[in-house]
Amino acid sequence: MKIETLRCGDNFIYVLLEGSSAAVVDPGAARGVLDLLEEQKLRLDLVLVTHLHGDHTGGCEDLRRLSRCRIIGPPDLGRGMIDRAVGDGECLDFAGNSIEVLAVPGHTDRCRAYYQPTARAVFTGDTLFACGCGRVRGGMARMWRSLCRLRELPDETVVFGGHDYTLDNLEFAADLEPDNADVRDRLRHFRENDAAGRRQEASTVREEKLTNPFLRCDDPIFMRSVGMSGRRPAEVFAAIRGRKDRW
Repeated sequence: MKIETLRCGDNFIYVLLEGSSAAVVDPGAARGVLDLLEEQKLRLDLVLVTHLHGDHTGGCEDLRRLSRCRIIGPPDLGRGMIDRAVGDGECLDFAGNSIEVLAVPGHTDRCRAYYQPTARAVFTGDTLFACGCGRVRGGMARMWRSLCRLRELPDETVVFGGHDYTLDNLEFAADLEPDNADVRDRLRHFRENDAAGRRQEASTVREEKLTNPFLRCDDPIFMRSVGMSGRRPAEVFAAIRGRKDRW
């Protein structure tokens, strides 16, 4: 299975390709997706929605109208956008590929992530970004538990997040932990690649575990670095998320 990345502002739209079939994750707009489908002569079978914010769903209606695809995601409470509401642990089939649904509440109450083990890929929406996480509207403790669940995926899993906030996230992480060599190296490599026109669009679970402060709130070294030794991890997470909100 091949994965194409499209941009809509700072949002990422992901197109999964298998033979002549396509699936789309979080189409904030339809135009770029439709152009890709026409260019590669693809049939759009599925749209996967991680959560119901408009910058992730803005293209859904046009895609359904023009391709007759099915839109799959969290319950939309009667708004009619979602054709099939999915819950934790359900498995979807896309052109012979199994996609596991993970409930990851925190950014909203009903966020979903989609894990494809064969491609070693997880689509995390606004729950987990490269070196960051989304703003929390569905409870700090719930968001922390969701992030812990995502970091339990195999280290080689590629993380496809919903937005490109990577430089800001890396600079925040470096400010929190100036002595963390992994963070410094990742920031340096990112700046070098960006200057050369090679913008990194994804990371791995292993890379996130080493450098993402929001995945390290139960690490004693990190807790000591931010002056919160001995505190509950969920409290550390809430404090660090609050700092990022004011960053």
